[in-house]
Amino acid sequence: MPEFSLRLELMFALVAFICFGLTDFFRKKGAAAGANPVGYLLVETIVVLSAVPLVGLLLYGKIPDLSHGTVPYALLSGVTIMVALVALMSGLGVGEGSVVIPVSRLGLALATLLSLVFLSESVTWSKLAGLGLAVAAVYLLSR
Repeated sequence: MPEFSLRLELMFALVAFICFGLTDFFRKKGAAAGANPVGYLLVETIVVLSAVPLVGLLLYGKIPDLSHGTVPYALLSGVTIMVALVALMSGLGVGEGSVVIPVSRLGLALATLLSLVFLSESVTWSKLAGLGLAVAAVYLLSR
């Protein structure tokens, strides 16, 4: 029987995939229950902020430091994630999760393209095909 091994980055990605899926499901449930998008995200943020020091201690043995590589990009992504989450929650409040969530996740295609262009990551036919399939899948799900 062949040995099955999974690369560490893919294991982390699978955990993220499961947690993002559950998070979006809970956000849709909250929106369907009448949650205010900003209030919902405030509570969600308090939970994250409360847990981050503990996660840092568990994973790295210390509270994460705020190095030069952390602060500027974290500030930029903090602004973009705040706008994205308010837009997502607002969309979930008025639309179907089966449409709003996949369209919002097309950001994966944007992030991949930006990484290929600005970070000089390797461009392969399989990556381009994957991007095309992702766009096609979102198109089909949003119809």
